[in-house]
Amino acid sequence: MNGTFYGVSVGPGDPELLTLKAVRIIKSCPVVAAPRTKGENMLALSIAEKAVDMAGKTIVPLDFPMKYDRIAQHENHYRIAEQLAVYLANGQDVAMLNIGDVSLYSSCTYIAAELAKMGYETKMCAGVPSFCAAAAELNIQLTEGRQPLTIIPAQYENAREMIDWEGTKVIMKSGRKLSEIKVMLPDSCTVFAVENCGLPDQKLYRNIGEITDCGYLTVVIVK
Repeated sequence: MNGTFYGVSVGPGDPELLTLKAVRIIKSCPVVAAPRTKGENMLALSIAEKAVDMAGKTIVPLDFPMKYDRIAQHENHYRIAEQLAVYLANGQDVAMLNIGDVSLYSSCTYIAAELAKMGYETKMCAGVPSFCAAAAELNIQLTEGRQPLTIIPAQYENAREMIDWEGTKVIMKSGRKLSEIKVMLPDSCTVFAVENCGLPDQKLYRNIGEITDCGYLTVVIVK
């Protein structure tokens, strides 16, 4: 029998935010795959290691090019799927770790889609998204009453138009676009930000004017 591929959410950074289900699945899988940066850092793995003993497991680093070339991205997704299919074909379950929640802007879903085309079973394990954890760290409410919540990727070309929508806006992965975000925000907005939520170097901002520079994993909350 073939193994099952699991897309496992590990939350934004705090290992205590891993769900019981995520811990159970990771423990049960003999193979654990995780994205790796150019600096050899595997953040999702380092988070999970604080909650699950990885001794005896096969660790598979996954490399994703940080460029928006759809053809190159698709080729890389297929290459990774083939890489993981070797373990699945041998009857081994594979847990691919994903920061935040696996359903939100996750490379994992592309890998799962390729594996499904190959005939392998895939499943998703939900987790705590970064903006929910950020709101908790700031001790603020994201929404109230009938207000909507809008999630905007910082790279989205029409982000400025969405800022004027009713309700709270969450701008994801804002670090590289911070200067542009500052320009588009009306003075009437109340703006919060959390950098590296749940990680040892977490920083909280209750005024976006306080931020001069921040990392890629920065969540901006506009109320």
